[in-house]
Amino acid sequence: MLNEKGLIEFTIGIAGIGLSFLFDQNLSESGVEDIDYEFITEIRPETKLLVHQDSFPQRSKGKKIFDSGSTWSLFREQGKYVLQDSSFDSDPPPNQLVILESDLKSGDIYINDKLFKNLLLDPLGYPLNQILMILLLSRCKGVMLHACGIDDRGYGYLFLGNSGHGKSTIARLWSENQATVLNDDRIIVREKNGELLMYGTPWPGDFKEVSSKGLPIRKLFFLRHGKKNSAVPKNSTEAVLMLLTRCFPPIWDKKGMEYTMGLCHRMVNKVPCYEFSFEPDRKIVDFVKNI
Repeated sequence: MLNEKGLIEFTIGIAGIGLSFLFDQNLSESGVEDIDYEFITEIRPETKLLVHQDSFPQRSKGKKIFDSGSTWSLFREQGKYVLQDSSFDSDPPPNQLVILESDLKSGDIYINDKLFKNLLLDPLGYPLNQILMILLLSRCKGVMLHACGIDDRGYGYLFLGNSGHGKSTIARLWSENQATVLNDDRIIVREKNGELLMYGTPWPGDFKEVSSKGLPIRKLFFLRHGKKNSAVPKNSTEAVLMLLTRCFPPIWDKKGMEYTMGLCHRMVNKVPCYEFSFEPDRKIVDFVKNI
C-alpha cells in the first residue's frame, strides 16, 4: 500500500467511483497493511484525498452553500469547496474538515487526533462520507437512494423506503433465500450505456451485510405499511415523486438537481415500478418473483 512517495495509500471503489486516501502519518502499528475490505479496489481513483492528523489549516470565513444545522455544512472558500462535520456558524471548530478542489478530483482531509485511529478505512466518517459521494454523483454520475438492493441470482430488485418502512426486513428475508444483499439502506444507481445499474455501498442500516457489486435493476418497489402482500403499479408521474422523496438530491446545486430529476424520470420510464406492502415472512420472496 506504499506509493512512490512512501505514503500509505488505498482506494475504495463505490459504484465504480474510486476514492483514494493517502496518509501522511506512520500507520505501521495500526494494522492498515492487513486490511481485508469489500470495497478496496485497484480501479483508477477519480478523487485523491490526503489525510492529515490533527493539523487544521488557518482559514477565513467562506460563502455558505448549505447548512444542515447540526451535523454538516458545505461552503466555498478561496475557490474551493469546504465540507465540515458541524454547522457553518458552529463554535467550537469542527472535528473533521474536507477541502476540495473545484473539480472534486483532489483535496485534503483534516481529522481531530481523537478520531483518527477509528477512521483508517473511512477517514471521512458519517455523514461526510455520504455527502462527498452525493457531491460526486451530482456531476452526472448517478444518485444515492434510501433503498435496499437485492441480487437474486443475477436478477436485481430495488426496494425504496424511508426509515421504518421495512428495508432491513426485506434484506433479512431475501438473505435467507440465498440472495445477495447489496445494502439495506443506501444504494447508488448509475446509468451506463442506456442501462440502469444499482450498486451496494459501505453504509448499511440494521442489516450489516453489504456487497460492492452492481447489477441491472429489473423491478423497483416503493415500500409502505400494509396488512397483506400487495403490489400496485405506479405511473411515471407518481413514481417520480415517490422516487424524489427517497433519494439524496444535491438541493444546493441547480445543475445537479436538473441531472437528478432527469435520471429519476429515466428510471421510472425504463423500470417497472410498484407500490408494495408486505407481510414479514419468506412468502414475499415468491410473491415478488411472480409479479
